[in-house]
Amino acid sequence: MIRATTGGVLRSYRKNLMNSFISQNHARDTVLTQRKFNSYAEDPAAASKAFRLRKSRMMAETQYNISKSTYQKFQTGFSSLLSIDELIDTENGGEQMSTLKDTTLRMLNDPSGDARTQLSKALSVMTEGIVQNLNTKYGDTFIFAGADGHNVPFEVKTVNGRNQLYYRGVSVDAAVPNVWKDGNTFMQVNANGQYDPAGGSYLKMDNIELMSAGQYERSYTAPALEANTPPATGFKEYNADGSAFTGAAGETGGYYQQVDANGAPDGLISKEDYEAAVKKADDAPARLTDTGGNVVYVDKDGKVIPAPTTDAEKANAFVMVVDGDPKEQAMTRQEYDDAVEDAAKLETLVNEKRFVDVGLGFQEHDGKLIESSGYNDALHGITFIGYGLDEDGDPRNIYSIVQRLTEIADGVPEEGEWSTEVYEEFRGLVGKLEAASSEFKTQFTNMDASTTKLKNNTKLLEDNIYNLQEQYSELEDVDMAEAISAFIWAQYSYNAALKVGNSILSQSLMDYLQ
Repeated sequence: MIRATTGGVLRSYRKNLMNSFISQNHARDTVLTQRKFNSYAEDPAAASKAFRLRKSRMMAETQYNISKSTYQKFQTGFSSLLSIDELIDTENGGEQMSTLKDTTLRMLNDPSGDARTQLSKALSVMTEGIVQNLNTKYGDTFIFAGADGHNVPFEVKTVNGRNQLYYRGVSVDAAVPNVWKDGNTFMQVNANGQYDPAGGSYLKMDNIELMSAGQYERSYTAPALEANTPPATGFKEYNADGSAFTGAAGETGGYYQQVDANGAPDGLISKEDYEAAVKKADDAPARLTDTGGNVVYVDKDGKVIPAPTTDAEKANAFVMVVDGDPKEQAMTRQEYDDAVEDAAKLETLVNEKRFVDVGLGFQEHDGKLIESSGYNDALHGITFIGYGLDEDGDPRNIYSIVQRLTEIADGVPEEGEWSTEVYEEFRGLVGKLEAASSEFKTQFTNMDASTTKLKNNTKLLEDNIYNLQEQYSELEDVDMAEAISAFIWAQYSYNAALKVGNSILSQSLMDYLQ
């Protein structure tokens, strides 16, 4: 038989009352925090798993923010390139490009020069629009500055009276000069463009043609003719049938007899053709000479050889025909080295990359980033508009081509006419502008695909964040209906315990006196 004492009842009551109070507080905390546990000790297994899920979610959120920011940057850049595409649209005939079409070109010899003025303005709009759109910013970052988004990527500088475009301090037309070489050996000239083994300068080959010595002589030398018998002067005239012209009725004349080196007849030539040959000889382009004024002969590889004397030697001898002043084709060694260095810098800038983590793995191997695990967000403006020079020495860059077209249009004097040479140069540059515009569209399309890829990647990361949140919510979050019911029951139990206490606790003397 167990004896119930007052002290024992009180101790049991206080213990049960405290348990009810603790249960009520725990149920209240569960309702307020909406969590199944608030410390690692409460559920170590679930807490460890939830920690890993939260860490994954934080990483996914970081990747999502980077991907979203990169996508918005690409989208802004896409809009800027779209504006340039409208300026140089060669397929749909934009306002500026339609001005360059053949119909307009044939009308440029108008007496007033209005068409040339219109052309110049249209081209100026193109160059200004290209630079402005390529210097677009996204936030505080220049979009098309490659890996350096803090400095203006494109700048127009006036060099020798001409506007030239620079990308991050390097001319967009930088290219390794095509100079005269014998294999890997530089052939030297002096400052006047004359061959000199110790001249200290190099000869640019952009406007130089290698032509066989015989072809040059045939093309630019007036034929020798049979002279009149003294005391008459001039050349003996013939009829078309080869009979000597005497001035008799029915004779037409108008032909000369060509003779070879030995003075033997070598066929008839009309007066018109002979005069044309003389004019062509008078306008013959210069051949490269040495410091003594002697013509320089080379083999097919450009190596200097002695002047040919026999037919066999002449068959393998070439001359270097210079279009323009040979002096303008000479460049110092320092100029050549500087050009090579600028070309290397430009190539480095074009291949510059900056990788960001957009959820593709972002891993290293042997201290180097695995490029496929990151995303290159560096956009280079010159990738879209071109850079360097082509095989003809003309720029590949859209801005430079348009600038050259502008210079040609402005260079034709008022009420003047385009010369055939200038006209053909202009037409050739228009063709190269269309080719550069086609390459722009290709790069433009590639960027559009990259933008779409980023958009899809951002959506995947957003879904991943949602899935991770759902997973750790199942581990941590409580069923609120169940939690509230448990709290109400705990509160009811605690209140009931208090009421029971009033029944079993004896009144004190003070309670009795009251």
